[in-house]
Amino acid sequence: MQQTVDTQLSPTRDEQPPRQRWLGRVDPYLVLAAGLVVWSVAVAVQHTWTTDFLLHVGTVRALSRDLLTPPDPMTGAGSSSPYYSPLIWLLAATVRGTGAAPTAVFGVLAVLNTVLLVWSFRRFCRWFVTSAGGAAVALLATLFLWGIRPPVWSGFLSLRSLAEVVAYPSTTAFGLMLLALDRLLHHRRHRDLTSLVTFGLLGATITLIHSFTAVNTAVGALAVLLCAGPRWRAADLLRVALVAAGAFLLVAAWPFTTVGELLTGAPEFVEIHRQLRDGMLDPIQLSCAYGLLGLVPLALRLRDQRRDPLVLIFAVAVVALAVGFAGQYHLLRVMPLAMLSLHVAFGAFVAGAVGRFGDEQSVPVIRPAARRALAALAAVVFLAGLAVDVTPLNGFLGAVPVRALPPAAQAQASTPSLSGPSHRYDQISRYVPEGATILTDQRTSDRHLNWLGYFTVNPGWPDPWIGDEKARAADRRRLRTATATPAERGAVAARWDADCVLITATKAVTGPDAVAGYRQVRADRSMTLYCR
Repeated sequence: MQQTVDTQLSPTRDEQPPRQRWLGRVDPYLVLAAGLVVWSVAVAVQHTWTTDFLLHVGTVRALSRDLLTPPDPMTGAGSSSPYYSPLIWLLAATVRGTGAAPTAVFGVLAVLNTVLLVWSFRRFCRWFVTSAGGAAVALLATLFLWGIRPPVWSGFLSLRSLAEVVAYPSTTAFGLMLLALDRLLHHRRHRDLTSLVTFGLLGATITLIHSFTAVNTAVGALAVLLCAGPRWRAADLLRVALVAAGAFLLVAAWPFTTVGELLTGAPEFVEIHRQLRDGMLDPIQLSCAYGLLGLVPLALRLRDQRRDPLVLIFAVAVVALAVGFAGQYHLLRVMPLAMLSLHVAFGAFVAGAVGRFGDEQSVPVIRPAARRALAALAAVVFLAGLAVDVTPLNGFLGAVPVRALPPAAQAQASTPSLSGPSHRYDQISRYVPEGATILTDQRTSDRHLNWLGYFTVNPGWPDPWIGDEKARAADRRRLRTATATPAERGAVAARWDADCVLITATKAVTGPDAVAGYRQVRADRSMTLYCR
């Protein structure tokens, strides 16, 4: 009978590599990781981030002005917000203590996030991959093996997505998730309390930093608890329950948000995530189709061990994704965990099948000819995917100055996601001090003003925790109505205690007396600004 090597709950042999393995040859994972860190430095220097980056910078600015009792970072209402995570507080304290610009602090965070990712990814892979080469293949798959148009969302680790989200707190949370799962896998095998407590501390931190990554962590944790390993005893389960309760209490003790806010805010984001479903199913985008190549290695792992951790992670994630496709679209944010299992299985299989990156312990036992044929097919599809999918190359474009690119690439880089935030609003600082509240006529203005350190009557991003988001939106519609009188517009602005009113896209609001109680301080083709 053929024998298989049980590596399901045992780190592969390079967990504690002999010195000669490091000194005797080049470590391919180390080379790839170093290249990715250099890339992150180039991206950080470019500072072309926009979209949600504006929110994170604005949140740090708001918190740095008041580290103890900060108001909502977008509207200035209330006295707390789930956006104030421990990581954001640390960044705000750095800005407050050093005087550094928030954008510079996030640039440093981008590089640190990359270091955390490549380190934690290797630690996670060691449970399934027998060589550094296999981990390198898995990392390459994670960066490139997604789809024709990979999702550009926080928590999604394609190179195209990382070019925008590498400085985001969600990227920090993903790296911590990999470390948490590594510790839980260690506990599953050795039953050591230190690893379990570390997992609990990391889980609480992840929950406060990025709730969607916390869902991924919970899905992965459930899979690890169900995977093959020593039989669970009542005392073991009690320790797990106590650590989970301790993590819950740590989350509840965080002063800037409540557990209820973290959990009840999610339904407000359901419709926003519909576009994730559309991208996955759209035949023009097929945003995650290439990753399905990892199903073959996963199927082989399932054949050899029904409770293989990677297989179970994928299976539990698929259950959550099924609920997401059924209408709870925010659960589609579990896709990165499903893709992680596919990518790691792909890397372990290809490296072991080719047999050039180490021994073949991570490959299920099949005939050598069939194994190499499957590996060759996988490599061909992988390279074909890279050739067809030019979109991830935008990740490289984000690391290179636009003026240094050839003309065709310059045109590709001239997109809102790669050209950085607009500076048309910078001139407002000449008339309005940072921290003032401004009523605008469109969300784009809200986002850029939040980025610059202003509060806006309408939040630039979904903010269900303020409680009156619909009333604020209704008043903005009233402001833009052509039939509204100057007195009505002034009353709207005064109702929210707005210091200024900014008009950039509403032709009906024009002239020095368009907003009663507010005087026109600036008027040009791009904007009209009224202040008290």
